[in-house]
Amino acid sequence: MSGLSKRERVLAALAGKAVDRVPVAAWGHMIPAEVRAGDLADASLDFFRRYDWDWLKVNTRASIFAEAWGSEFDFQDYGGVLPRFVRNRFDPLDLGALAPVSTSVGPWAEQLAAHRRIKAGLGGAPFVQTIFSPASVLGYLAGRPTDHSQEGASRSHAETLLRLIRTEPKKVHHALAVIAESLAALAAASVEAGADGVFFAITKLARVGGLSQAEFAAFGKPYDHKVLEAVRGSPFNLLHTCGSQVYWDAVQDYPVHAINWASTLPGNPGLAEARRRSDFALIGGVDEIEVLFKGKPEAVGLAAASALAEGGAAKFLLAPGCCIEPGTPEANIKAFRGSVV
Repeated sequence: MSGLSKRERVLAALAGKAVDRVPVAAWGHMIPAEVRAGDLADASLDFFRRYDWDWLKVNTRASIFAEAWGSEFDFQDYGGVLPRFVRNRFDPLDLGALAPVSTSVGPWAEQLAAHRRIKAGLGGAPFVQTIFSPASVLGYLAGRPTDHSQEGASRSHAETLLRLIRTEPKKVHHALAVIAESLAALAAASVEAGADGVFFAITKLARVGGLSQAEFAAFGKPYDHKVLEAVRGSPFNLLHTCGSQVYWDAVQDYPVHAINWASTLPGNPGLAEARRRSDFALIGGVDEIEVLFKGKPEAVGLAAASALAEGGAAKFLLAPGCCIEPGTPEANIKAFRGSVV
């Protein structure tokens, strides 16, 4: 079993087959490289090679999905991982006017060109393209954040989305259907450009404090499935459900191979509980904030060793629970990578 290629190792782990070692990877925003697709491709490849990861998650800038519908951001002014919001061309009070966008023009076309560049430089290792859920994208399109921070923007997106769902449900369904159609085309085009699947991210909505379970069932799941059906035949589709107190059982029927979540946050299943409650391959195990960002290399090593012991050798891929922070100490990233040999 020794000597598996990165592709063989990852695909075997996803399928629950024997591996020579547990696959490992981490990901984070490439600022300022993410502003230009070519720079993002080069920075992603450099990050992949520097730490010898087993797979690559292409971490596009968080605003790129809203940009396709004309939202504008100031890329000279980042607050954490988010560029400063300037304006939305889309009027949230006129949801019925939202129309599909093409993958052949604008920022999405640039990303697809970057995918081809990444594919050529990976040497056969797998990579996945980040796709936000339709409800997450609608939150970006409708929100008008005035607090230039990740928490402030997320709060504005969620509060505006919830208000629209509760006051204009029919128009919200129209907008979500349009967004899902467009994202499905982007996901399929990403695979055609070389990606092995998608990292499908539900950004803090499928959880307590986001949509209610009934709202998620009506305004989240059906549109998520429409996007994922477009890449059902891909070998590596990964669901990311963000935040604490996630609706774990509600996403277990998603057509994906694996799930990534913050297994160390309150209200979320740990690795052992997740194994009992899911047939997905599990991806995660290490806290990206308290351990990888704030901790010491020794603590990183201990956390990774604990995750490896709890996750087991089958259907487990070691990773953080979400993006690592900009400025995460290199010594900590090396300790994380070095925990799997």
